[in-house]
Amino acid sequence: MGRKLALIASWAVLAGGGAAVGAFFASPPRAPPPPKPAPTVELSPDRPTAATPIDAGRIETGRLALERMPVSVTETLETHSTEIVRTQELLAQKQARITGTCAPGSAIRLVGADGSVVCQRLPRGAISVSALAGSTRVSGTGTAQASVPGGVGRYQTSGDDDFLVIPVALPDGAMVTSFSYTYWDDDEEVDGGAYLYRSDDTMMAKVATSGAKPEVRAVSTDQIEVRKIDNGGFAYMVFMQMSSKAGQNLMPIAASIGYRLP
Repeated sequence: MGRKLALIASWAVLAGGGAAVGAFFASPPRAPPPPKPAPTVELSPDRPTAATPIDAGRIETGRLALERMPVSVTETLETHSTEIVRTQELLAQKQARITGTCAPGSAIRLVGADGSVVCQRLPRGAISVSALAGSTRVSGTGTAQASVPGGVGRYQTSGDDDFLVIPVALPDGAMVTSFSYTYWDDDEEVDGGAYLYRSDDTMMAKVATSGAKPEVRAVSTDQIEVRKIDNGGFAYMVFMQMSSKAGQNLMPIAASIGYRLP
């Protein structure tokens, strides 16, 4: 009898356990717990703190909150942006390099912001040429440069007596009023001279040296033939006389043509 009771009790225990196991497999599985929200981090202007990571969606849309940047950074960016705009405005107002020119006998009156110029003709003026810029009329003539107290010029060293030829640019329509010549002449036997010519072989003016002095001198004349300058039909040049015999004692230095505008 006792043995039966023990068997019944064991069966009951097993039956109870089986029921519990069956109940475990029969009941639906429970859902996982929701994820904990990320902690909110507040930024302090005085002590910036790392914020939560920015997801890819916000980067693609370009919607990134500016308040995530420290105030000091945003103020610096604003200052730099203002300076960039100001620099661009200053560059836009900067004076361009002067590109315009004025013809001989005129001067720059106004300069535009784009570098252009407005010219005005001078009522009177003078054009000078240096003996250093001259070429000999005969190609084989030898010359040399020399400096004397008060001037620098060129003299003849070899060949037959020759001339230096220097082209001169005069304002079209101008009226020639004078012709001057600066020279060194310290030779007792040889005198020199200078001549203003037009390209049709017309001599417009002439001057001559006289006597010997160890100093720079000048001579001029207001006796002018064919005074009006016509650049459309002619060119103009100055001839300066030299001498291989006189050598350095006869040295052309410069010539000057005075004019007035009508």
